[in-house]
Amino acid sequence: MAKSKPRAPNTRAARRAASPSLDVDRSLTSAPRAESPTVQRPSILADRASSGIQKKQKHNQKKMSRAQRLRQQKGMDRAEAVLDQLEIKKSKSVGREKTVKARRAEWEDLNKKAARFAALQQDDAAEDDDDEDNDEMTEDTAPAQVKPNPFAAHSTNVTAEDPALIDEDDEIT
Repeated sequence: MAKSKPRAPNTRAARRAASPSLDVDRSLTSAPRAESPTVQRPSILADRASSGIQKKQKHNQKKMSRAQRLRQQKGMDRAEAVLDQLEIKKSKSVGREKTVKARRAEWEDLNKKAARFAALQQDDAAEDDDDEDNDEMTEDTAPAQVKPNPFAAHSTNVTAEDPALIDEDDEIT
């Protein structure tokens, strides 16, 4: 009989054989997972990022040549110029933000004033309507009682007694 080939350790079958069986206790799956403690630490790099651009200095450094010193100074000047440009951009951005907020505030004030003005006009119009209604009410509240004239001749003309039946458009002039 031929030798059986040894099973490779990274095959799918080998991994399945190494995995736990499916008959695991259900209480283990329903238990809450242990959470890793999260500790908030201030960033270590925050101070370095705002302190400018510098390389780490070596302790046993020989004296720099003139060209090296000038090159380093030139790099430091460029880095400073870049930081200045960044500060200028930030300040301009803040200025633009302030102008936008100021314009927004002006529009909000203008809109509030317009709303107040419209409300006042509506109130004035309502008061004018109320005054007209009050005038009409004083006129209409007490209709004059007309006593029949005992000396007047009784007319049997229906149109003369009831003016509502007369249509003014039908009259011929």
